[in-house]
Amino acid sequence: MQNKSGFLLIADISGYTPFIKNHSMRKKPIIGKKIAEFWDSHANKLINTLLEEVIQNFELVMEFNKLQGDAALFFLEEISDKNQMQDIYKKMVITRERFNAKVNSLQFVQSCPCDPCQQSKNLKLKMFLHKGYFHQTEIRNNKELSGEAVIFIHRLLKNKIKSSEYFLFSDAVLEQLDKHLEFSLITQKVDDFGKQKLGFVDFEGKSNTAVDNRFTRRVLDTHRMLSFFIKK
Repeated sequence: MQNKSGFLLIADISGYTPFIKNHSMRKKPIIGKKIAEFWDSHANKLINTLLEEVIQNFELVMEFNKLQGDAALFFLEEISDKNQMQDIYKKMVITRERFNAKVNSLQFVQSCPCDPCQQSKNLKLKMFLHKGYFHQTEIRNNKELSGEAVIFIHRLLKNKIKSSEYFLFSDAVLEQLDKHLEFSLITQKVDDFGKQKLGFVDFEGKSNTAVDNRFTRRVLDTHRMLSFFIKK
């Protein structure tokens, strides 16, 4: 296996808890399982739509590796004569904006009373970026990533940050990040790696969602919601 130097990024959707509730719902007699299956279908449709938006944006600058639940993993092999870090950061900013725009465009699903549709307005995007060494192995036409850098970026997800929408950069990334960009320096204990200095950009509360509760809007939203979930 060749040891490669490059960038690893995880885009993780936060603000979704229907799967935990579905587990409890399935235990209810008679209708519990049917309701849970209905919720699952809507949750999967919403998450897949949003993840596709994220992947389409990032594939222009990084290679998509795989989905991991509500998160997507990307990587990019380092090329010394290119300013890849700035390209990635710009794409992070654009992807966040387009993700939020997509969430806003799906407001009509809230005309459905199921829990995933009601929670959809709370969906946010967290992004984690690290630079280090990793291995790439092809198994049955799938490119698997391994190595310390891969372990580290996954450990970054398990932090004590309360915000549901932010960028988090490892110390290795900060060395190449434009010094004019505004970010806070924080320290977090990372499992198996000890205390780490990280770059943090918080967006909590900075996204505005327009809400229109008029009767005509509700009727139109109900029609769009039915079309969205019925469409294959």
